[in-house]
Amino acid sequence: MRSRYVRLGGVLMVAAVTAVPAHGWQVSPEDHAKHHPEAEAAKAPPAPQPKGMAGMKGMDMTAASAKLDELVKKMNTAQGQAKVDAMAELLTALVQQHQGMHANMGQMMSKMKDGGAAK
Repeated sequence: MRSRYVRLGGVLMVAAVTAVPAHGWQVSPEDHAKHHPEAEAAKAPPAPQPKGMAGMKGMDMTAASAKLDELVKKMNTAQGQAKVDAMAELLTALVQQHQGMHANMGQMMSKMKDGGAAK
């Protein structure tokens, strides 16, 4: 008897959820922007990229990989404080490469978004 009520409650719950139109839950872009002012700041022009591997536009990815391979070899052969320094150099290069790729992807996504709006 109890499982019958549980089933009935489940059926009623599913019916209630599916009966409500999905567009009723959506928020307008204007209301969404009111709650996320940082989104407006994201539309600002991108900050200048740091020097080094971060400005990877035009830099061949194989060249970036070769640079990282060279730093890994340097780290693996070093000992003592030189190893710590080599690790720091490798980590810095990895972070700069990651930031550069992230910035380039953001620019590509922005161009795609702007191009899609123009159609």
